Amino acid sequence: MTETEFIELAESTLQRIQAAVEAAADEVDVDRQGNVLTIEFDDGFQIVINKQTPTQQLWLASLKGGHHYERSGDQWVDTCSRRTILQDLSALLTQKLGRKVEL
Repeated sequence: MTETEFIELAESTLQRIQAAVEAAADEVDVDRQGNVLTIEFDDGFQIVINKQTPTQQLWLASLKGGHHYERSGDQWVDTCSRRTILQDLSALLTQKLGRKVEL
């Protein structure tokens, strides 16, 4: 994929994630600053997702750990666990909110 294709795809993915989190969990703050999407809970816990253009990856970080996702087919897949970014993000939201969240 070209750099331009990556940037467009990563941008649309961050927009979709932001909209999905805002719709599923109104008790969290979702903020977007450039390449960085931050999800913050009342207790200060944060999930940060950003695009890494040089490696063509999306990175997700929280106190629970960090993940690097690369494009595989039509999904962003963790380079180690092979779980998708939406699976991991849903699991983190479910754990923090104490209720099932599926994105």
